[in-house]
Amino acid sequence: MVWNDVVYVLLLLLSIAIGCFYRTIKGPRAKQWFATVLGFALVICVSGSSVLHPIVAVLVNAIIITNISWKKCHLVSLYFSFFYLLVIFRLSDYFGLPSPSTHTNLVVMILTLKLPGLAFEINSAATVPTNDIQGANSDAFKKIGFMDVIHYSFSYMGVLTGPYYRYRTYWDSLHRPFSNYIDPWPLTYYKLKQIVAFVALFLTMNRLFPSDYTQTVEFEELGFLYKFFYIYPTFACFRLRMFIGMGLAECVCQMSGLGAYPVCCQPVPGLGPRDYKTVEKLSFDHKRAKMEVQDFETVHNMNVWEVESTPFVRHTMKMWNTCIQYWMAVCIYKRFPYKSLRTVVTLTLSALWHGYAAGYYFCICQVPLYLSFEDIGVKFYNQYEENKFGRKAWGFFLWWAKLTCMAYLGVPFQLLRFQEIIHFYKSLYFSGHILGLGCYLILRILKTYFLKQRQTEEHKNK
Repeated sequence: MVWNDVVYVLLLLLSIAIGCFYRTIKGPRAKQWFATVLGFALVICVSGSSVLHPIVAVLVNAIIITNISWKKCHLVSLYFSFFYLLVIFRLSDYFGLPSPSTHTNLVVMILTLKLPGLAFEINSAATVPTNDIQGANSDAFKKIGFMDVIHYSFSYMGVLTGPYYRYRTYWDSLHRPFSNYIDPWPLTYYKLKQIVAFVALFLTMNRLFPSDYTQTVEFEELGFLYKFFYIYPTFACFRLRMFIGMGLAECVCQMSGLGAYPVCCQPVPGLGPRDYKTVEKLSFDHKRAKMEVQDFETVHNMNVWEVESTPFVRHTMKMWNTCIQYWMAVCIYKRFPYKSLRTVVTLTLSALWHGYAAGYYFCICQVPLYLSFEDIGVKFYNQYEENKFGRKAWGFFLWWAKLTCMAYLGVPFQLLRFQEIIHFYKSLYFSGHILGLGCYLILRILKTYFLKQRQTEEHKNK
C-alpha cells in the first residue's frame, strides 16, 4: 500500500513537470491529443487490467451525451454513472470480475462527476437566456462530438484524483489565450513548498498517532482524557494526507495552464468566471488580456487556511474539496425538487460516492446533527461587533467545537468498518455524542433567555 502511494505521488509529480512542455504545444488539437494520450497512459499505469472500467464508463456516457436530447441526457448520464460506480464497479466481485485498485476507484469517482457534469452543462446551455452573464451557453457547447467527450474525460489534468472542473473550463484552456499570459510556476512552487512541509508532518504524526492504534487493547487501557484527545492528532493526519493529494492535483492543473482566468472576471472554484462576458471580450483583445492579473482560483480545490481557521463547519465544508462541493451544489442540491430533503440527499449521495464503508456514513451523514448546535452558536457570535471580546470568545468556542466535531466524526472515515467504529466509540463512551447533545441543550436554554433579553433591551433603546 505504501509503495502504491509512492508511485501515485511520482505520477502526479511527473504530470506537474510535463506541464512546462504541454504549454509550449501549438494548436488546440495537438494539445488535446497529447493531454488525452498522456492521461490514458496514466490511467493504465494505476489500473492495469481494471482500465476497462473507466473505458466503459466514458464510452457509454459519450453515447448518451451525443445522442440523447439535452432535455434528458443529464439525468440519464447521472443515473448511469452512479449505477455503474455503485453496482458494476463497487460490486465487481459479485460479477466475477477482479477487484479494482484503490487508484482506479479514484479515477472512476472523478469520471462519475465529470461526465454527468458535462451533460448538466449541456442542459443548462439549452435553457439559459442568451444574455446570461455567467456564459452558460458559451461557444464551448455549440458542437460537442463523441471524441470531445473522450478528450475531456481522459485529459491528464485531474484524471487521477481531480479536481473537478467543468467542460467549459477545459475548452477555455484550449481555445482562450489566458494561459499564454501567466507564469504558473511561482504559485506552483509556493504550493510545492507547503506540500513538502505537509509530507514531513504527515509522516511524523502518522507514525506517532496511527488510527489503527484505537483498535488495540493497549489503547483501551489508557485514560479517558488521553483517548479523547487522541482524535485530534489522528484527524490532523487525515487532513494532511488530503492537503498533500489535493495540492499536487491543483499543481498539475496550474502547470498545464488549465483554470487560468483574469481576476477581473471573478473566477471561483468549480464554476470559473462569474463574469464570462468579460472573458469573451478579452479573448479577442490580446493586448488588454496580457495586462490583466490572472489566477487559478477555478481549480483551487482545497483552501487550507480557511479550513483550519474558520470557526464554522458549514464554511469548512465549502472550503474542503471545493470543486466537488460545487458539483454537489449545482447538480444535486439546487436541482432536487424537495427543498426540505436537499441537505440529507446531498450528504447521502456524497457518502455513497465515497463508497459503501460504514465510516463514510458515520462521518458525513452525522454532520447535520451538529449543524443545529452551530446555527444557535452563530446567533450568539453575530450579536457582537467585529474585534469585540465577546465575538472573539464565541469564535474560539465555535472553532474548538468545529474541530472536535470533525475530529470525532473523522476517525470513522479512516477506520471505515462498522465493528471498528463502534469499538472506538465505545472506548470513548460515546462522549462526542453526549458532549454535542449537552452543548446543544445548553445553547437552547441560553438562547431562550439571552436573545429575548437582548431583543427587549434593543427595543427599549429605540
